[in-house]
Amino acid sequence: MRHAWPAGTARRFGFYFLLLGLAFLFVEMAFIQKFILFLSNPLYSVAVVLSGFLLFAGLGSAASERFAQTLPWPRISPVTVAVSAIAVLALFYVLILPVVFGRFIGLADPAKIVLSLVLIAPLAFFMGMPFPLALKRLSGLAPGFVPWAWGINGFASVVSAVLATLLAIEFGFNAVIVLALLLYALAAWDESLSRAR
Repeated sequence: MRHAWPAGTARRFGFYFLLLGLAFLFVEMAFIQKFILFLSNPLYSVAVVLSGFLLFAGLGSAASERFAQTLPWPRISPVTVAVSAIAVLALFYVLILPVVFGRFIGLADPAKIVLSLVLIAPLAFFMGMPFPLALKRLSGLAPGFVPWAWGINGFASVVSAVLATLLAIEFGFNAVIVLALLLYALAAWDESLSRAR
């Protein structure tokens, strides 16, 4: 195959988009499991959590360019800021969700669905940013690799849905969330290194 991109692009950006695909679905799968008891039905949990993540991650993607332009720290990558927000929010939720669920589990289903979406919104919003931020940069540096970035990310998303379940059976869903945050951190580190080159 002929490569229509600069040397090193496949390793740097391919690795980044692979990590994002794994990390996003790890978090999503873990949250589906965490909301099952609160929403009283696995079907409700899948529908609400999946819809919430897709909706608010889409809004985060749409806002990512403006987010990058308004950051007051020009030397810090917007991806690093977004990933930092993801880490803080996810760890906060691991600690606070059991308390919230215990306090509001008696609410009617519509109220619990609304509360679930409110809880999901901030985390999903920032989770929607790392992909488009890097994709825009990639389209300027190596537009020929953009379809590969989509393909690699899609492949990782499919694999991670199964892998997250297997890891959760062995280590628990909190461990899956921590692993997802490590993958996000590694992706942000890789993206920062590629900017420095």
